[in-house]
Amino acid sequence: MSISELPELSNSFDKKSSSQIGAGKRYAVSGLSGCGKTTMKRTRRIVMLLCSALIFTLILSACGNSSYNDRNLILSNEDSYTYQKCVDTGSTDTSLKREFQGFNGKDTIWMLNAAEDTSISIDLSADLSSGKFKVLLVSEDNKITTLLEGDDTQSTSVDLKKGTVRIILVEDGTSGSCEITLSDINNVSVDSPSGGLDSEEWMNDFFDDWM
Repeated sequence: MSISELPELSNSFDKKSSSQIGAGKRYAVSGLSGCGKTTMKRTRRIVMLLCSALIFTLILSACGNSSYNDRNLILSNEDSYTYQKCVDTGSTDTSLKREFQGFNGKDTIWMLNAAEDTSISIDLSADLSSGKFKVLLVSEDNKITTLLEGDDTQSTSVDLKKGTVRIILVEDGTSGSCEITLSDINNVSVDSPSGGLDSEEWMNDFFDDWM
């Protein structure tokens, strides 16, 4: 090999080296780009999971409060409630003694049918450990009267027009106990739609509906 050929060999070597180095750079950049895309995908998944959890929590919160504050649901003739525990001990046709846990919704405890205009006496008390609670009187003309709300005791006289009224419990995530007694109920018949709740068994209607 002559001396004049040496620069040409040198140039060939430089071209190959530059080509290999460039390929290495492109590979490195491509690898970093792939890592960035993977990280972004994971970040998006985490954000989506957090958003889904927040939306689910808001939906549950709205469901829990709907019956307590919604006039249309309160006036509805159909009850909608869930109990984790419901025990009616010592209840009679005209008295309710109930212990409950995890009570949500609206529950009609009595339908009062007055043969003529009259009045009745009602004694009410509630001892709560958590949640909201109220006892309402709902008339046929959709008038709502609050008989008791919260952790309280009341004795009152209620004027009834001829016809039917309902006494209902409305609660939101409530645990505790209540006692309600009717007296002086002349010319008034009493029907208890929720009499089947006289039980000492644990219940969870929410999970039963989904199983």
